[in-house]
Order: sequence, then structure tokens, then C-alpha cells
Amino acid sequence: MKEKNYRTLREALDRLPNYDALGDSWSAIDGKLNQATSGASAPLGSRLPTHAPPPGVWNTISKELDEDKRARMRRLPLRRWTSVAAAAAVLLLFVTVFLLYDGGPEISYAYSREAAPEPVVADWDDDENSFQLARREVEERNEPHLNNLGHELDELTSAREEVKAMLVAYGEDPGIVQQLAEIERERDDVYRRIIVEL
Repeated sequence: MKEKNYRTLREALDRLPNYDALGDSWSAIDGKLNQATSGASAPLGSRLPTHAPPPGVWNTISKELDEDKRARMRRLPLRRWTSVAAAAAVLLLFVTVFLLYDGGPEISYAYSREAAPEPVVADWDDDENSFQLARREVEERNEPHLNNLGHELDELTSAREEVKAMLVAYGEDPGIVQQLAEIERERDDVYRRIIVEL
């Protein structure tokens, strides 16, 4: 039968005080059960009914105890294998992290001082004497084709002087130096053509 107010009953029973039996209580009870009472032929303990459960109950209890024992025996090696596997995993992790870890190439820094390159002194006027000689020869011959080449040479020479003045004013700018080099190539070309005509 199911108790309707089980929770209330359980709380009330839990509030009851606990008492421990005196040390000789069980032996006193046993003595009272085994002593003969007045007017009774046998002691009280022998007159009490005994109850023996059916053999299936003891067999089931015994079987459950054996299964529990076997389960505990099986769990013990499983725990050992688990601890061995955990130790192997920790060791493998240690080997992977600390021994096989490659942090990449070792980087080192090296530096040195290099001497500044020698400044390049451009001798733009080295061949100027040969140009002057060619220009005099053109004036002496006074031929129209040579005069055209002479005027072209004079224009290139004046352009060259302007660019040289820019180099002095603004410093050696790579763009200006390249422009001066192009003018020198054109002057050399005109000079060759003059030499061929002479």
C-alpha cells in the first residue's frame, strides 16, 4: 500500500532522536528469550515462529553477489588499462611537444658597414677639343649639308650647357643625368656624321 503523505511521514521520522542501545542490551534480550517463563514449558525464543525464504531468493542473492564480484574484477583491469593508456598519452604528448617540435629556422642577424662608393666624377668635357676642331672644319668648308650638321651640333652643345647648369644648381638628380647622357649620345652621333662628310 502506498503512503499518501510519505514526505510528511519521512520528515517526522527524521526528526525523531536516535538512541544507541546499551552495551549489554542484546545479551539481555537473548537471555530473556532463552529463559523459561512461568507456566510455559519452553523458552520464548523457541516458541517464536521462524521464517525461511524460498531457495530461489538465496540463489538470486548469491548470483547477484557473484556478478557484482565479477564486475568489480573486470573493472579493476579496465581501470589499470585506462591508467596505462593515460600515461602513454601523456608520454606521447611530451615527445610530440618537446622533442619533435620544430620552431622553424633559427634566425640570426648579421650586419656590416660598407664603405661609401667613390663619387663618380663625370668628365663631360673630355672630348670637347675634338668637337671644337670638327666645328672649325665645318665653318671652313662652308657646305650647306655640313652647315646644317654644325648648327645641330651647336644646338646640342647649348642644350648640354643648360643641363650641366641644372646639375650644378640641383645636384646630381638621376633624371637630369640621364637627360645629359642622351644629349651626349646625340652629339656623338652628329659628330660621327660630320667626320664622315669631311
